[in-house]
Amino acid sequence: MTGKDADKSRSRPHQVQDRNPDQGTVLDRIKMPPMSGEEALRRFEEDRSGDNTTQQQSDLAQLHPIMKLIALGGTLLMVVTGLLGILYLFAA
Repeated sequence: MTGKDADKSRSRPHQVQDRNPDQGTVLDRIKMPPMSGEEALRRFEEDRSGDNTTQQQSDLAQLHPIMKLIALGGTLLMVVTGLLGILYLFAA
Protein backbone atom coordinates (compact mmCIF):
# COMPACT_ATOMS: atom_id res chain seq x y z
CA MET A 1 0.00 0.00 0.00
CA THR A 2 1.36 3.34 -0.99
CA GLY A 3 0.12 6.87 -1.19
CA LYS A 4 -3.28 7.79 0.21
CA ASP A 5 -4.27 4.24 1.23
CA ALA A 6 -1.31 3.89 3.58
CA ASP A 7 -2.14 7.14 5.41
CA LYS A 8 -5.78 6.13 5.94
CA SER A 9 -4.94 2.71 7.41
CA ARG A 10 -2.58 4.22 9.96
CA SER A 11 -5.02 6.83 11.22
CA ARG A 12 -8.03 4.50 11.35
CA PRO A 13 -7.17 2.48 14.52
CA HIS A 14 -6.79 5.67 16.55
CA GLN A 15 -10.15 6.98 15.40
CA VAL A 16 -11.88 3.70 16.21
CA GLN A 17 -10.26 3.59 19.64
CA ASP A 18 -11.29 7.19 20.38
CA ARG A 19 -14.90 6.58 19.34
CA ASN A 20 -15.20 3.36 21.38
CA PRO A 21 -13.46 3.89 24.72
CA ASP A 22 -14.83 0.60 26.04
CA GLN A 23 -12.66 -1.33 23.57
CA GLY A 24 -9.14 -2.25 24.50
CA THR A 25 -7.57 -3.97 27.45
CA VAL A 26 -8.84 -3.80 31.02
CA LEU A 27 -5.92 -1.55 31.92
CA ASP A 28 -6.94 0.90 29.18
CA ARG A 29 -10.37 1.27 30.77
CA ILE A 30 -9.12 2.06 34.29
CA LYS A 31 -9.23 5.79 34.99
CA MET A 32 -5.76 6.64 36.24
CA PRO A 33 -3.95 9.95 36.46
CA PRO A 34 -1.03 10.14 34.05
CA MET A 35 2.25 9.40 35.80
CA SER A 36 5.62 7.95 35.04
CA GLY A 37 6.70 4.48 36.08
CA GLU A 38 8.96 5.89 38.76
CA GLU A 39 6.12 7.95 40.21
CA ALA A 40 3.84 4.90 40.24
CA LEU A 41 6.48 2.81 42.05
CA ARG A 42 7.08 5.57 44.57
CA ARG A 43 3.35 5.84 45.32
CA PHE A 44 3.04 2.08 45.58
CA GLU A 45 5.89 1.89 48.09
CA GLU A 46 4.43 4.77 50.12
CA ASP A 47 1.01 3.14 50.24
CA ARG A 48 2.47 -0.21 51.12
CA SER A 49 4.69 1.06 53.92
CA GLY A 50 2.11 3.52 55.28
CA ASP A 51 -0.78 1.06 55.54
CA ASN A 52 1.13 -1.87 56.99
CA THR A 53 3.25 -0.40 59.75
CA THR A 54 2.73 -3.65 61.60
CA GLN A 55 3.18 -6.46 59.14
CA GLN A 56 0.46 -9.05 59.14
CA GLN A 57 1.72 -12.54 59.80
CA SER A 58 0.53 -15.59 57.94
CA ASP A 59 -1.48 -18.27 59.69
CA LEU A 60 1.53 -20.57 59.82
CA ALA A 61 3.74 -17.90 61.38
CA GLN A 62 1.24 -17.38 64.20
CA LEU A 63 1.25 -21.05 65.21
CA HIS A 64 3.10 -22.46 68.20
CA PRO A 65 6.50 -23.96 67.25
CA ILE A 66 5.32 -27.49 68.09
CA MET A 67 2.31 -27.05 65.80
CA LYS A 68 4.60 -25.80 63.03
CA LEU A 69 6.69 -28.95 63.44
CA ILE A 70 3.60 -31.17 63.30
CA ALA A 71 2.36 -29.36 60.17
CA LEU A 72 5.75 -29.78 58.50
CA GLY A 73 5.93 -33.45 59.47
CA GLY A 74 2.42 -34.10 58.17
CA THR A 75 3.20 -32.41 54.88
CA LEU A 76 6.38 -34.42 54.43
CA LEU A 77 4.53 -37.62 55.32
CA MET A 78 1.89 -36.89 52.68
CA VAL A 79 4.53 -36.17 50.02
CA VAL A 80 6.47 -39.36 50.80
CA THR A 81 3.26 -41.42 50.85
CA GLY A 82 2.25 -39.99 47.48
CA LEU A 83 5.64 -40.75 45.94
CA LEU A 84 5.63 -44.29 47.33
CA GLY A 85 2.12 -44.78 45.94
CA ILE A 86 3.28 -43.69 42.49
CA LEU A 87 6.28 -46.03 42.70
CA TYR A 88 3.96 -48.87 43.70
CA LEU A 89 1.73 -48.22 40.69
CA PHE A 90 4.67 -48.35 38.28
CA ALA A 91 6.24 -51.40 39.95
CA ALA A 92 3.09 -53.49 39.76
